[in-house]
Order: sequence, then structure tokens, then C-alpha cells
Amino acid sequence: MSSDSKEIRLIQDELDRVYQDLTSASAEPQTVDLASDRVVIFSDQHRGIRNGADDFRRCERAYNAALAYYYHMGYTLVVLGDAEELWEERPGPVIETYRHTLTMEAKFHRDGRYLRVWGNHDDDWRFPDKVDTYLAPIFGDRPLPVPEGYLFRIQHQGEALGELVLVHGHQGSATSDRFAGLSKFFVRYLWRPFQRLTNYSVNTPAKDWSLRATRDRGMQQWAASQSAPTVVICGHTHRPVFASQTHADQLARELETVRGKLETRPGNKELLAEMSLLEAEIEWVRAQENQEPGIEGSAARRTPHYFNTGCCSFLDGDVTGFEIAEGAIRLVRWPDNNDRPAPQILRSAPLHEVYDTLREDDAPVEADAP
Repeated sequence: MSSDSKEIRLIQDELDRVYQDLTSASAEPQTVDLASDRVVIFSDQHRGIRNGADDFRRCERAYNAALAYYYHMGYTLVVLGDAEELWEERPGPVIETYRHTLTMEAKFHRDGRYLRVWGNHDDDWRFPDKVDTYLAPIFGDRPLPVPEGYLFRIQHQGEALGELVLVHGHQGSATSDRFAGLSKFFVRYLWRPFQRLTNYSVNTPAKDWSLRATRDRGMQQWAASQSAPTVVICGHTHRPVFASQTHADQLARELETVRGKLETRPGNKELLAEMSLLEAEIEWVRAQENQEPGIEGSAARRTPHYFNTGCCSFLDGDVTGFEIAEGAIRLVRWPDNNDRPAPQILRSAPLHEVYDTLREDDAPVEADAP
């Protein structure tokens, strides 16, 4: 079995384990009604203590603005793991450093509109005593469970469409899951002093797109193998994915279409302007996500089982996440294109159409050869 196939198998085995926990007799899946419910999902804040190792400090303004907006708009807030950078820092100083941001999150919790999932960098929250010690004083007396994932049943006009699984996305990764203790030791005691001195970030995604693509493919194939139409939303890689396609690749395919039109209408100013803007946005996204040049094209031919939030620790201060509202799922960025404290919709699709596509796709997903 190739190393790529082994990694995918490990990802799928771990997701099976999480899914069994989410569907156990003691678990109660929540329902999202597309006609009325509003949900916003962010991940990978990596909050530190405002030193050179803190990747959230650049994004604090955009994230806090988003929290203020979504609270007053009646959204349920989902924090999908790695909210605090606890590989590099102790919980107490992080909580104190970002007390204002956490107080804003706590307003959602007091209203019964807050869900948290633990990730590999904040896996301390697996333990209820740690939650009670550090988070409860801010979040209040209302119980604050922090599970490994959540399972939603999606409904539209009284019809059950399928399932939505929320996990951080580190499951099955060698350094982030199976050997997390060793990784945590390295980051806290060796990497952190170096990062403080150099301001070099540990939280950007891997430059090798094949590693990211393997993780994306493992998540997508696992969701495709479920008996019910299933969408999985993750974080962890820090790279937005919408309907199994990266944002950069979607832009690249739009660019190919515009170039084709321009070949038949050379000199067309509107098409030339559209092509120029797409070229600019592609380079912006690649720099933001620390990507190497080139199209990660294999994912584009896959069914829309897999979505990734991106992160709230981009080096340019932007944050990305998902809105589920007005029946649609939307990849959004804060701030908007004019640098205002407002969401910029990068991609959007009616969620019932996503599930319709999954139900209509009868072709089996080709499994990796052992």
C-alpha cells in the first residue's frame, strides 16, 4: 500500500471512530432547518499571547468584527478547533490575553447559540476539568461541552436531506493525531523560542500541495462512502475548500473560461478586465494560503462532499469561514474587498442543491488500491 493510500486509510478509520461516537445511543444529532436556522463556522484561530509566535494577533480585528455581526444577526457560532494555540502556550495566559474575544464568544453561549470542537492544537479542552478551570469563568454556569465533532441532520421544507459532520480535520494525521504528544513537546520547547525571535509562523499550511490534497481526498472519500448523503466540514489545513474544490482552483477554472471567450473576441475590454481581476485574485489567494504555483486540479472533479473553512490566522489579517443561512452555504472572508468590516462572499450554493447532487451521483467513488 502506498504512503498516500495509508494516510487516506488512517483518516477514514479515525473518521469512522468519531462518527460512531456521534451516532451512539447517548448522542443526539442536532437539526439544521434551512428555512430558519443560521450558522457560522470558523476554525484555526490559534490564539496566543500577542508575541512573535501569535498568529491570531493580526486577525483579531476582523474576527471580533465578525463576532459582533453574527451575534446580532442571530447566528449560531461554531468554533471548529484550534481556537487556542496550546502547543505553544499555557491555557491561562492565552485566556487572559484574549479575554475580550472570548467574552464575545460567550455571549453566543449564554444565548444557547455556541458550539465548540477541540482540535489538535487545543486538545486540552478534551478534558472537562480544563474547560471548567479556564473557560467556564468566562462562559458562565451554562455547561460547555467540547466534543471531537458534531453531527447535524439537514432539513429543507420538511424533508430530510442528509447529514453534516463537523470535525477539526486532524484525524489520522501522524504529527497532529497519532504522535501529537511528541509534536506538542517540539513546538512548545524548541519551536516557540525560535518563532518568538524570528516571527516565523508555524500555522501556515504545507507548501506541498500533494500533502494537502491527500488529506482533502481522504475526507471527501470518507463522506462519499456513507450510506446517507453526507457533507463534512473541517478546518486544520488553513486552506478554504468549497464543494471539494479549493478557492484558487475554482478561480483558475473561471480564468480558463474567460481566456477561451477572449480568444474568440480578441481585444474585448470587458473580458480583458475580467481576466485581469481573476489573475490578480488568484495570486492574492495563493499568497494568502502560502501555496506554491500550479493548479491542484484533481479535487475539482469530485462530488461536493467536502468543505474546509480555511482559518482565522492568515498572515494578511483576513479570516475565512462558512455561513449557512437563507438556505445557502457560503464561503466568506472578513474584511470585504474594500477592507470594510463586512463579509465578502467568495462562493455560495443552495445547500439543498448540494445534497441533490450527492443523491444523484450514483457512480461509486474509486477507492485507493491497497
